[in-house]
Amino acid sequence: MKKTLIASALLLAAPSFAADWQTIHTENFNIHYSIEHVDFAKSTASELEIVRTKVLEQQNRALDKIVDVVVFDPLNAANGFALPTSNNPVMALFTTPPQSDTVISNSSGWQQLLVLHEYIHLVHLAQPTRNDWQQKVRGIWDLYDLTYSDTPRWVAEGYATLIESKMTGRGRLFDNYSESILREFAQQGALPTYEQLNGDEGFMGGSMAYLMGSRFLNWLEKNYSEQTLDSVWTRMQGVKTRDFDEAFSGVFGQKAAKLYRRFIAEYTYKVMQIEQVEQPLNSELWLELDLYASNPALSNDGSKLAIVERDKKRNTKLIIYSTQDNIKAQEEFTKAQKELLDNDAQDIPDTAPNVFKREQKQVLNQINRAGIANPQWANNTTLYFNAYSNEESGIYNKVSDIFSYNIETGNIEQLTELAGIRRFSVTRDGETLYGEQIRDGYSELVKVDLNTQAITPLFTKSLETTYDYPILNPDETKLAYLSTSLNENWQLYIQDLNSKQQLSVPMPNGYQYLSQPNFSQNGESLYFIAGLNSATDIYNYHIASKTLTKLTQGQEAVAHPIEMIDGSLLYFSITADGPNIKTLPKTMSSNVVTEFAANKQAPLLLVNKHTLPKAEIYTHETTGQTNYNILDQHATLALGSQYYSASTSVLDLSIKSSDLLKQLDLQAGYGSDLNNGALHGGYVQAKYNALDVKFKLALFDYNLNTSRQYQESSNADIDARGGFAAISYPFKFGQLNVTPELAYNYTDYKQSYKKWTRFGITQHWQYDRQDFAIGQSINASWYDGGSKSSNWQGYDLSAKVFGKAFSIPLYANFEQKQRGDNSLALGGFGSNLINQQQSSEYILSSDLPFYSATAERYQGYGGGFSFKEGMPWLYYKQHQLDGGVYAQSYGLKYQGDFSFGMGPAGVNDLTFNMGLSRVEGDSFEDEMRAWLSFYYSL
Repeated sequence: MKKTLIASALLLAAPSFAADWQTIHTENFNIHYSIEHVDFAKSTASELEIVRTKVLEQQNRALDKIVDVVVFDPLNAANGFALPTSNNPVMALFTTPPQSDTVISNSSGWQQLLVLHEYIHLVHLAQPTRNDWQQKVRGIWDLYDLTYSDTPRWVAEGYATLIESKMTGRGRLFDNYSESILREFAQQGALPTYEQLNGDEGFMGGSMAYLMGSRFLNWLEKNYSEQTLDSVWTRMQGVKTRDFDEAFSGVFGQKAAKLYRRFIAEYTYKVMQIEQVEQPLNSELWLELDLYASNPALSNDGSKLAIVERDKKRNTKLIIYSTQDNIKAQEEFTKAQKELLDNDAQDIPDTAPNVFKREQKQVLNQINRAGIANPQWANNTTLYFNAYSNEESGIYNKVSDIFSYNIETGNIEQLTELAGIRRFSVTRDGETLYGEQIRDGYSELVKVDLNTQAITPLFTKSLETTYDYPILNPDETKLAYLSTSLNENWQLYIQDLNSKQQLSVPMPNGYQYLSQPNFSQNGESLYFIAGLNSATDIYNYHIASKTLTKLTQGQEAVAHPIEMIDGSLLYFSITADGPNIKTLPKTMSSNVVTEFAANKQAPLLLVNKHTLPKAEIYTHETTGQTNYNILDQHATLALGSQYYSASTSVLDLSIKSSDLLKQLDLQAGYGSDLNNGALHGGYVQAKYNALDVKFKLALFDYNLNTSRQYQESSNADIDARGGFAAISYPFKFGQLNVTPELAYNYTDYKQSYKKWTRFGITQHWQYDRQDFAIGQSINASWYDGGSKSSNWQGYDLSAKVFGKAFSIPLYANFEQKQRGDNSLALGGFGSNLINQQQSSEYILSSDLPFYSATAERYQGYGGGFSFKEGMPWLYYKQHQLDGGVYAQSYGLKYQGDFSFGMGPAGVNDLTFNMGLSRVEGDSFEDEMRAWLSFYYSL
């Protein structure tokens, strides 16, 4: 359903937008972009209108609302997403193009594919409902609008993928790489069940919504009709409310799950027929891997193989294996079986594995979730690899850089700074590398001098061209690389670095997929993977003789060929459990290729009146271009509810507004206890984030009557109205975050007033090695205040140590507050009326009522652990007032602040808090208390 789109995009969209932004206005779109992406954005403006026109013809549907489009590059990787609200539809387009070995590499052009796929999401999912009252609610509440339709993820992604392929003649439906993998799944009886289509577990699990979803929907259209499938979408927006299953069953007369089983049976039958006529491949298992692996790299002396692996826990590691047989493991196995039979002569020993796991020489965990990719050996002891570094300007956030790893000392060093280098090849002196650099949507092949940091382009950059897999030959005189341009297949070239002469490697006629070139040990030939007739195979091109041979015949889904020192060939064999490494013998059978592709043009496998025109980068000047306008605000209803068994409950109703990039946020509302009226009042909030310096303003007017709470406390009847202002300047040094703040509060009471100025500083640092992590934070503030009768000073100090041990999250914290006027009040919960940031006198604690007790000095101690990141915490907390223990509590709690980072106001600034706690103390009866809170707050 649509909520899954939100969840996926939340993992991607966390950029800061404090940059110089512009907007291009077309008839149906507003394209917002940071100025370094101006070329991509201008072309996108034209592409969007072309796609909209053709989609209207194909779908007979369009969006009446102007669509906001964000063009940026937050991850230095190919992606995008859509927020399909019917009132404020949004698309986000990442400018970095895909690499050659991805399931999205088969396209006429990245921009065209991306625009089409995300726009189909909007047209498919953001249609207004014909139910008047539901559409009225959707029109005023963004969150309800976004989650209105219960469309399964496989339907949303599968349909966008289907139309992507039908309207371009390429795409994932016609992709040889994708099809070869799905065939392997089918042959192993491992195609996903209907229930698994929406998930992301296992190898390729997250991709099945796209790959199998599109193929199932295509099967439905062919076996029934396009109109029949389209009727499901019409029924889902009817006056009568229906979910997908009801809409589908009413049209097809059967449930989708039942028809999917038939589709799987037919698909598997066809694949098994192909397997019956395949010649067996003379290969042997060399190394069994764990779920996900990529880009193996053989050391110069052939003794070690480096592989990036990711396990079921999503931990990413660089593992260095010995290439020698694991004799020790074999001997231990033999010894164990002998002992088994010695103890029980009639027992049956275990069958020996096809190959014993090779010895792991070193393991490098990713650090601070920066990833590890594309390892390359500089020498026998030093590896270079890709990882992300963070850019603090708010333009990219994550940028791919090069790091070195010495396997003997364990030392890791960053070699480039915000260079945007993806795949690369390094010289053996470790001083120069050739790589693909991607910035501002431009892919370039560059030479990098690591001593001077000088980056020299090898060719003129163009948005029409993408590069991949630059590979140096053994004597470092030639550079092989892949390149693709609009409407073309990927091509393989060999560049002489001295003479600058270039050779284009011939490809088999009809090929579509091409990736992962690798030189032979003597440099006389190139191995690579090419796709033909829905299969992938290993090819070898001999440079001097210009002979192309095919080494496999579609028996397996293959990847990453590497020639060993002895002339045998290692390669990835992709299975339903992930890739394993197999080996082909030195003297392997092969077929000489005699029919070659005549040109670079990629044939379209489907052409009709709805097919998009050829991909193009549009360079004509755009009209209607303005500076990004933060006053272009979109308002939404914002509902919140808070229940705390220790104190009271509040229903919060507000109007929330923001611009698309959340540079200016506004909120005004009213909260009230609908039970006993213990707490009620109104508020206005504003937050400005467009500059490096951040501003926040708040006005409040509330009444708190503690005698009306669920639990007894000190009697207080407080009428407070006032204002709060804060200015802060967050900055980072790697993993160290520091934010100084200056704040002011003025509060008027019935008989008095209180004002204070606060200077504070917040510091946060962490170091994460996946299974192990450590971090700490400190928050220190000094208050200078006054009231009608006195002046006072005070301070807040809190410290927290947190981390993970054996993947178990842990924390311990300490907090101390002191006020010179004896005005600290313990208990209560945070809300838009009373919160810790703007109310100096409160020590909020969810399991205690407001004004449980008052004191001049407070100390709190606590800690907790969780079984997994993202799960609730088991915690303990002790409260001390003026040196004595007042209360302690322990139980289960979960708290999170959720913000999408951009988009409709209703999907940002959500605060969620829940818990169940045992509270004990000498001044009240021990009991269990609970709370559940969900509300919007700036």
